[in-house]
Amino acid sequence: MQTLENYISDRYNNNVNWFEDEVEQSNHIVRISNVINNKEYLLGHHKILEREDAEWKGQEYITKKLILNQAKTILNFHSTYLLGKPLSLTGSEGKVKEYQNVYRRGNYNNIDFKLLDNVIKYADSYEYVYIDNNKNVCSKIIKSEDGYPIYSEDTGDYIGFIEYYTMQSNSVSYYNVYYADRVEQWNNQGGDLRLISTSNNISGLPIHYSNNESEYDNFGRSILEDLKPLFDEFEDIFSKMSDSIYTLSLNPMPVTTGQKIEGSIPADACGYSINLDTGSFDYKNAVIDSNTVKLYLDKLQQQLNSIAHMPSIALGNSNVANVSEVSLKLLYQLADVEAMLNEKWMRRGLQQRFLYFDKLLGLLGITFNNNDYVDVEFNYSRPVNGQDLLNEIQTQFNMGAISKQSIIEKSPLTTDVSTEMERLKEENNSDNSTGNNTDNNDNEKSQNTTSNVQDNEVKNEGK
Repeated sequence: MQTLENYISDRYNNNVNWFEDEVEQSNHIVRISNVINNKEYLLGHHKILEREDAEWKGQEYITKKLILNQAKTILNFHSTYLLGKPLSLTGSEGKVKEYQNVYRRGNYNNIDFKLLDNVIKYADSYEYVYIDNNKNVCSKIIKSEDGYPIYSEDTGDYIGFIEYYTMQSNSVSYYNVYYADRVEQWNNQGGDLRLISTSNNISGLPIHYSNNESEYDNFGRSILEDLKPLFDEFEDIFSKMSDSIYTLSLNPMPVTTGQKIEGSIPADACGYSINLDTGSFDYKNAVIDSNTVKLYLDKLQQQLNSIAHMPSIALGNSNVANVSEVSLKLLYQLADVEAMLNEKWMRRGLQQRFLYFDKLLGLLGITFNNNDYVDVEFNYSRPVNGQDLLNEIQTQFNMGAISKQSIIEKSPLTTDVSTEMERLKEENNSDNSTGNNTDNNDNEKSQNTTSNVQDNEVKNEGK
């Protein structure tokens, strides 16, 4: 099995500054270029902007360059569909409670969403788990364009990581090199590359989140790569249609056939008539077949919905009147498929994070039993009839087929399972305490009544 030390020895002959050459490898350059291109695309730098201007009626005509940023809407839809609502932690009560505290202090609900959003947009994302100066477990998200994971050449195991970026303000390059046991910080400030500091790596390598499940490639591929060709076509045809409507339909070219007219007609002329000896006069304009264009655009929209895994109603392309619960599930089926695929790789990364949690919490003196576990439940943002769902859960509970904890885990109204369970226990203890006080008061009243009856009987006998 190849280790990082063997990798450095085999590829770079134990060069101390091996990471400089590693980030220049062609596979990394192509991947980082795709990330930057996707970022630029989402900022509005589309292919249509390269369209050339033209000449119309002797003057420069600035052609239409219509930009559709609908891709950003689609990507945001998938991010919020899976993690718009925070995920729920389930499992052993004590361990879930500690994890909930870590999530609150480290703002992990926001971190989960950012990691998912980065992978959906840029295919890969990275998270480094550590302990801050206040003894809290925290995570740092490494930008997709700054991450360079290293995998062994024989088994494909994850063996190292480089965080590399250059500051535009001072043109200084920074390298954070992650080994299994340490983290080295380098930069070339002053001109020469030098080691700035070395610190212990007590957690492990940064977690690599990727949407690719292939056994041969450890990096992902953004759904944006499939959407860009379609939106390029939309933008191209919309821009050309806009120019055609303006130049050929709304602003036609007058054409005179026959004798040339001498003189001029007043600019504010109204009701004038032109007499020609021979020839004719008319306007040459193009007639657009709207049905053909509509058919073409409708087919493009269908392909877009399929490739984007988007229900048509989410983009306002369908009438949602009188849609039943079953119909909604069918409409959101493609979105569910995409969410399940995202959930799969997200769970893999979260499992690695939880291993780091256990390790770091152990260093802080918090340990767990071998049987303790934590799992997650994702709360999809699909429109649902909450009343029907709660009725189904209540029916199961009445049948004895589900516990209260499972009800809380499945309920769309709660996300913090451990807190709800603690509140239920407090309420039950409070109810039991109130019940015991009531019983004690009843017993005292009964004893007092019995005593009064006995006293009356003694008095009657005396008389």
